Amino acid sequence: MHWLLFELAAPLASFGGVAPGQVRDTELLPSRSAVLGLLAAASGLERDDVAAQHALAEGLYIAARVSTGASLQRDYHTAQAPGQAALKGRPCRTRRDELSVAKDDLNTVLSDRYYYAGYAATIGVACRSGERLDGLEQVLRRPRFALYLGRKSCPPAWPVVPHRLQADTWARALAGYEDYALARIDRFRDFGADGWLRSCKGSYLHRVDEGVEPGELPGVKHLVVRRDHPLDTARRLFAEGRHWRIGPEQEVRP
Repeated sequence: MHWLLFELAAPLASFGGVAPGQVRDTELLPSRSAVLGLLAAASGLERDDVAAQHALAEGLYIAARVSTGASLQRDYHTAQAPGQAALKGRPCRTRRDELSVAKDDLNTVLSDRYYYAGYAATIGVACRSGERLDGLEQVLRRPRFALYLGRKSCPPAWPVVPHRLQADTWARALAGYEDYALARIDRFRDFGADGWLRSCKGSYLHRVDEGVEPGELPGVKHLVVRRDHPLDTARRLFAEGRHWRIGPEQEVRP
Protein backbone atom coordinates (compact mmCIF):
# COMPACT_ATOMS: atom_id res chain seq x y z
CA MET A 1 0.00 0.00 0.00
CA HIS A 2 1.27 3.50 -0.87
CA TRP A 3 1.04 6.14 1.87
CA LEU A 4 1.12 9.94 2.01
CA LEU A 5 1.66 11.24 5.56
CA PHE A 6 1.66 14.76 6.96
CA GLU A 7 1.10 16.58 10.25
CA LEU A 8 -1.82 18.77 11.18
CA ALA A 9 -1.10 20.98 14.17
CA ALA A 10 -3.00 24.11 15.18
CA PRO A 11 -3.88 26.27 18.19
CA LEU A 12 -7.53 25.30 17.56
CA ALA A 13 -9.25 22.52 15.62
CA SER A 14 -12.90 21.54 15.33
CA PHE A 15 -14.02 18.44 13.42
CA GLY A 16 -17.79 18.48 13.69
CA GLY A 17 -19.92 15.55 14.66
CA VAL A 18 -23.68 15.59 15.05
CA ALA A 19 -24.74 19.23 15.44
CA PRO A 20 -28.45 19.56 16.23
CA GLY A 21 -29.85 22.91 17.30
CA GLN A 22 -27.59 25.29 19.15
CA VAL A 23 -24.78 22.87 20.08
CA ARG A 24 -21.95 22.54 17.54
CA ASP A 25 -19.91 19.66 18.88
CA THR A 26 -16.45 18.50 17.85
CA GLU A 27 -14.61 15.20 17.89
CA LEU A 28 -10.96 14.62 18.62
CA LEU A 29 -10.49 12.36 15.60
CA PRO A 30 -10.84 14.03 12.20
CA SER A 31 -13.62 12.61 10.06
CA ARG A 32 -13.00 11.07 6.65
CA SER A 33 -14.95 13.95 5.08
CA ALA A 34 -12.75 16.54 6.84
CA VAL A 35 -9.52 15.04 5.48
CA LEU A 36 -11.02 14.68 2.00
CA GLY A 37 -12.19 18.29 2.23
CA LEU A 38 -8.66 19.40 3.06
CA LEU A 39 -7.31 17.48 0.04
CA ALA A 40 -10.03 18.99 -2.15
CA ALA A 41 -9.13 22.51 -0.97
CA ALA A 42 -5.46 21.89 -1.72
CA SER A 43 -6.49 20.65 -5.19
CA GLY A 44 -8.63 23.73 -5.83
CA LEU A 45 -11.92 21.81 -6.07
CA GLU A 46 -15.14 23.70 -5.39
CA ARG A 47 -17.62 22.14 -2.99
CA ASP A 48 -20.42 22.14 -5.58
CA ASP A 49 -18.30 20.17 -8.08
CA VAL A 50 -19.71 16.90 -6.82
CA ALA A 51 -18.29 14.73 -9.63
CA ALA A 52 -14.73 15.99 -9.02
CA GLN A 53 -15.14 15.48 -5.27
CA HIS A 54 -16.24 11.88 -5.84
CA ALA A 55 -13.31 11.27 -8.20
CA LEU A 56 -10.91 12.61 -5.56
CA ALA A 57 -12.26 10.33 -2.82
CA GLU A 58 -12.38 7.18 -4.96
CA GLY A 59 -9.85 4.57 -3.81
CA LEU A 60 -8.44 6.64 -0.92
CA TYR A 61 -8.24 5.33 2.65
CA ILE A 62 -7.84 7.73 5.56
CA ALA A 63 -5.97 7.14 8.82
CA ALA A 64 -5.05 9.47 11.67
CA ARG A 65 -3.06 9.45 14.90
CA VAL A 66 -4.14 12.20 17.29
CA SER A 67 -2.57 13.27 20.57
CA THR A 68 -5.05 13.02 23.44
CA GLY A 69 -3.33 15.97 25.12
CA ALA A 70 -5.56 18.52 23.35
CA SER A 71 -8.03 20.30 25.65
CA LEU A 72 -11.72 20.78 24.88
CA GLN A 73 -12.83 24.42 24.77
CA ARG A 74 -16.34 25.95 24.64
CA ASP A 75 -17.16 29.17 22.76
CA TYR A 76 -20.49 30.85 23.55
CA HIS A 77 -21.26 32.29 20.14
CA THR A 78 -23.77 34.93 19.02
CA ALA A 79 -24.56 35.87 15.43
CA GLN A 80 -27.15 37.81 13.50
CA ALA A 81 -29.26 36.11 10.86
CA PRO A 82 -32.48 37.06 9.03
CA GLY A 83 -35.53 34.85 9.04
CA GLN A 84 -36.45 32.86 5.93
CA ALA A 85 -39.33 35.22 5.13
CA ALA A 86 -36.95 38.20 4.96
CA LEU A 87 -34.70 36.37 2.48
CA LYS A 88 -37.48 35.33 0.12
CA GLY A 89 -36.76 36.53 -3.42
CA ARG A 90 -33.39 38.03 -2.47
CA PRO A 91 -29.96 36.84 -3.63
CA CYS A 92 -27.92 35.40 -0.77
CA ARG A 93 -24.51 34.48 -2.14
CA THR A 94 -22.47 36.16 0.59
CA ARG A 95 -22.71 37.10 4.25
CA ARG A 96 -23.16 40.72 3.14
CA ASP A 97 -26.21 39.72 1.08
CA GLU A 98 -27.63 37.88 4.06
CA LEU A 99 -27.37 40.93 6.32
CA SER A 100 -28.64 43.48 3.78
CA VAL A 101 -32.19 43.41 5.16
CA ALA A 102 -33.99 45.77 7.49
CA LYS A 103 -32.62 45.68 11.04
CA ASP A 104 -36.00 44.61 12.37
CA ASP A 105 -35.74 41.45 10.25
CA LEU A 106 -32.49 40.35 11.90
CA ASN A 107 -32.59 37.76 14.66
CA THR A 108 -29.91 36.86 17.20
CA VAL A 109 -28.77 33.24 16.99
CA LEU A 110 -27.08 31.71 20.04
CA SER A 111 -24.87 28.63 19.89
CA ASP A 112 -22.25 26.71 21.85
CA ARG A 113 -19.29 25.83 19.64
CA TYR A 114 -16.61 23.43 20.77
CA TYR A 115 -12.94 23.29 19.78
CA TYR A 116 -9.82 21.38 20.76
CA ALA A 117 -6.90 23.59 21.78
CA GLY A 118 -3.29 22.51 21.22
CA TYR A 119 -4.29 20.06 18.52
CA ALA A 120 -1.68 17.69 17.04
CA ALA A 121 -2.28 14.86 14.58
CA THR A 122 -0.50 12.80 11.96
CA ILE A 123 -2.68 12.10 8.93
CA GLY A 124 -2.22 9.21 6.52
CA VAL A 125 -3.75 8.85 3.06
CA ALA A 126 -3.40 5.35 1.61
CA CYS A 127 -3.95 4.24 -1.97
CA ARG A 128 -3.00 1.31 -4.14
CA SER A 129 -1.89 3.76 -6.84
CA GLY A 130 1.33 5.64 -6.14
CA GLU A 131 0.67 8.00 -9.06
CA ARG A 132 -2.48 9.36 -7.44
CA LEU A 133 -0.57 10.16 -4.26
CA ASP A 134 2.14 11.92 -6.30
CA GLY A 135 -0.48 14.45 -7.40
CA LEU A 136 -1.83 14.92 -3.88
CA GLU A 137 1.67 15.43 -2.53
CA GLN A 138 2.26 18.26 -5.00
CA VAL A 139 -0.98 20.10 -4.21
CA LEU A 140 -0.39 19.82 -0.45
CA ARG A 141 2.98 21.49 -0.95
CA ARG A 142 1.34 24.31 -2.91
CA PRO A 143 -2.38 24.35 -1.99
CA ARG A 144 -4.78 26.23 -4.25
CA PHE A 145 -7.19 27.21 -1.44
CA ALA A 146 -6.45 27.91 2.22
CA LEU A 147 -6.29 24.83 4.45
CA TYR A 148 -7.93 24.64 7.83
CA LEU A 149 -8.69 22.07 10.53
CA GLY A 150 -12.46 21.72 10.39
CA ARG A 151 -13.41 25.42 10.48
CA LYS A 152 -12.06 28.46 8.69
CA SER A 153 -11.01 29.93 12.03
CA CYS A 154 -8.60 26.98 12.51
CA PRO A 155 -5.64 27.31 10.09
CA PRO A 156 -2.59 25.03 10.46
CA ALA A 157 0.22 26.29 12.67
CA TRP A 158 2.79 25.81 9.90
CA PRO A 159 2.92 24.66 6.24
CA VAL A 160 1.85 21.10 5.47
CA VAL A 161 4.86 19.18 4.12
CA PRO A 162 3.80 15.65 3.10
CA HIS A 163 5.99 12.56 2.85
CA ARG A 164 5.56 9.46 0.65
CA LEU A 165 6.37 5.89 1.63
CA GLN A 166 5.16 2.29 1.27
CA ALA A 167 3.95 0.07 4.11
CA ASP A 168 1.52 -2.79 4.54
CA THR A 169 -0.07 -1.42 7.76
CA TRP A 170 -0.78 1.98 9.35
CA ALA A 171 1.52 1.14 12.27
CA ARG A 172 4.46 0.48 9.91
CA ALA A 173 3.70 3.63 7.93
CA LEU A 174 3.96 5.65 11.16
CA ALA A 175 7.22 3.92 12.12
CA GLY A 176 8.72 4.72 8.72
CA TYR A 177 7.60 8.34 9.01
CA GLU A 178 9.10 9.17 12.42
CA ASP A 179 12.66 10.06 11.34
CA TYR A 180 11.41 12.32 8.55
CA ALA A 181 8.95 14.05 10.89
CA LEU A 182 11.58 14.69 13.57
CA ALA A 183 14.01 16.14 11.03
CA ARG A 184 11.53 18.51 9.45
CA ILE A 185 9.97 19.71 12.72
CA ASP A 186 13.26 21.49 13.38
CA ARG A 187 12.66 23.68 10.30
CA PHE A 188 9.55 25.14 11.92
CA ARG A 189 10.93 25.80 15.38
CA ASP A 190 10.04 29.50 15.07
CA PHE A 191 6.40 28.47 14.58
CA GLY A 192 6.40 26.64 17.92
CA ALA A 193 6.95 23.23 16.38
CA ASP A 194 9.24 22.09 19.18
CA GLY A 195 6.47 22.81 21.68
CA TRP A 196 4.07 20.79 19.56
CA LEU A 197 6.54 17.91 19.50
CA ARG A 198 6.75 17.91 23.30
CA SER A 199 2.98 18.14 23.66
CA CYS A 200 2.23 15.07 21.54
CA LYS A 201 4.53 12.70 23.42
CA GLY A 202 1.64 11.33 25.48
CA SER A 203 -1.06 8.86 24.52
CA TYR A 204 -2.65 8.65 21.09
CA LEU A 205 -5.99 7.84 19.56
CA HIS A 206 -6.08 6.30 16.07
CA ARG A 207 -8.71 5.99 13.36
CA VAL A 208 -8.11 3.76 10.33
CA ASP A 209 -10.59 3.29 7.50
CA GLU A 210 -11.85 -0.26 7.08
CA GLY A 211 -9.94 -1.73 4.14
CA VAL A 212 -6.55 -0.78 5.57
CA GLU A 213 -4.78 -2.98 8.11
CA PRO A 214 -4.11 -1.02 11.34
CA GLY A 215 -1.20 -3.22 12.45
CA GLU A 216 0.17 -3.49 15.98
CA LEU A 217 -1.01 -0.41 17.87
CA PRO A 218 -1.35 -0.02 21.66
CA GLY A 219 -4.84 0.33 23.09
CA VAL A 220 -8.34 -1.02 22.76
CA LYS A 221 -9.60 -1.66 19.22
CA HIS A 222 -13.20 -1.02 18.13
CA LEU A 223 -14.93 -1.05 14.76
CA VAL A 224 -16.97 2.16 14.64
CA VAL A 225 -19.74 3.36 12.31
CA ARG A 226 -19.67 7.08 11.54
CA ARG A 227 -21.66 9.10 9.01
CA ASP A 228 -18.65 10.76 7.39
CA HIS A 229 -18.52 9.43 3.80
CA PRO A 230 -19.46 12.32 1.48
CA LEU A 231 -22.35 11.55 -0.87
CA ASP A 232 -23.09 15.06 -2.11
CA THR A 233 -20.69 17.81 -1.04
CA ALA A 234 -22.91 20.55 -2.49
CA ARG A 235 -25.88 19.54 -0.31
CA ARG A 236 -23.70 18.18 2.52
CA LEU A 237 -25.14 14.68 2.48
CA PHE A 238 -23.14 11.85 4.05
CA ALA A 239 -23.30 8.06 4.15
CA GLU A 240 -22.24 5.73 6.93
CA GLY A 241 -18.74 4.31 6.83
CA ARG A 242 -16.78 2.04 9.14
CA HIS A 243 -13.34 2.55 10.60
CA TRP A 244 -11.13 1.14 13.33
CA ARG A 245 -10.72 3.28 16.44
CA ILE A 246 -7.77 2.33 18.62
CA GLY A 247 -6.51 3.94 21.78
CA PRO A 248 -6.89 4.29 25.56
CA GLU A 249 -10.08 2.63 26.74
CA GLN A 250 -11.55 5.80 28.26
CA GLU A 251 -11.00 7.66 24.96
CA VAL A 252 -12.61 5.09 22.68
CA ARG A 253 -16.28 6.00 22.29
CA PRO A 254 -18.15 4.37 19.36
